[in-house]
Amino acid sequence: MSELPTPSLIPRTAPLPVTVLCGFLGSGKTTLLKQLLQQGSGRRFAVVVNDLSELEVDAELVQNAREGQGDRFISLSRGSLGGALRDQLRAALAHLETDVMVDYLLIETSGGTHPAALVEELIRRPACRLDTFATVVDGLNLVRDYEGGNTLLDPDAAAQTPALALLLAQIAAASLLLVSKADLLKLPQVDAIIRILQQLNHRATIITMAYGNVDPKYLLDAHTFRARPNTTPAPDDNPAAYDLGSDVLRDARPFHPQRLHTLFSERLGLGIYRSKGWLWLASRSADVLVWNQAGSYFGLEQSGTWRAALLNDPEAKLLSEEREALEARLAKADPVFGDRGCELTVIGTAHDRTIFLDELRACLCTEEEVAAWKRGESFTDPWPKTYRKI
Repeated sequence: MSELPTPSLIPRTAPLPVTVLCGFLGSGKTTLLKQLLQQGSGRRFAVVVNDLSELEVDAELVQNAREGQGDRFISLSRGSLGGALRDQLRAALAHLETDVMVDYLLIETSGGTHPAALVEELIRRPACRLDTFATVVDGLNLVRDYEGGNTLLDPDAAAQTPALALLLAQIAAASLLLVSKADLLKLPQVDAIIRILQQLNHRATIITMAYGNVDPKYLLDAHTFRARPNTTPAPDDNPAAYDLGSDVLRDARPFHPQRLHTLFSERLGLGIYRSKGWLWLASRSADVLVWNQAGSYFGLEQSGTWRAALLNDPEAKLLSEEREALEARLAKADPVFGDRGCELTVIGTAHDRTIFLDELRACLCTEEEVAAWKRGESFTDPWPKTYRKI
């Protein structure tokens, strides 16, 4: 867990308002959170980011979005907030409830979170006020993988597919439902999804969004959450109960661009719900690339330049002291690749993860291909020539 903030000695005069961003793996929660932080000027946020995996990709991306704003960031990884991490969440809440330098708490759950235990934890704390429980629903994946959303209405499908049952629980808990990737859908598809979501949760407000853009008034101090009587205990928030787990691939070698593209476009198993992290391609050895796969969607974004590439770039026009500083930073790095490397977390069913990880490792460059890279040879690269920078 990230270092907890030091609580203030001044008592808080009102409960700490809380907005929860929930949703299945890859639905767009992190993109929404980054947008919300950028639009929520004038507030001092505390942000709890929950990653199912040990690789804290989301936490790093979110913290970079508000660097220097004085917000509190707490990363809780390797589990879910209502299960394995519940004690850590309680410790974080106990500190934040007393910190008068925080105006508002945002919680981004992992995609494998069952909402019941988290809601139970928040509503029983008098020093917190659960303001909005927002569930992000991936509209594109509903169209591609769930028959436009109709599968959600099939009770047999939910009984046979644990991940679908989890998605339905996340939808049912929401006071606000956000249909993401609406820009990639046709209007009849959007209308059909909204009608289905209304059947599943008639109490929630439903809004479509693209790239996480939503008016903050629907998420901050919206006062939409209403606790409902519940006579049954909350189920254990354990992703393994839904056959969800994670593995991390770490390797200094680059991916072969053609083999990686073929794997994701032709051999991506249905049980690989999410993969994300950082990588580099043998054809683009200067670029730090952020990998983002959710269901049948996958993409690359550029987040920077590797130090090793910058050091060897004559166009960088480094000053002597800048060059010395870079060389010092790279002194203990890999002698061949420098600070370059691949770190990817893969989340999905145990069966599909095992198969997919083996195929993913086969996409890394062989010794012969690394030698070709060192000689400056070219590699077949079917990826788009331009990508969004973050």
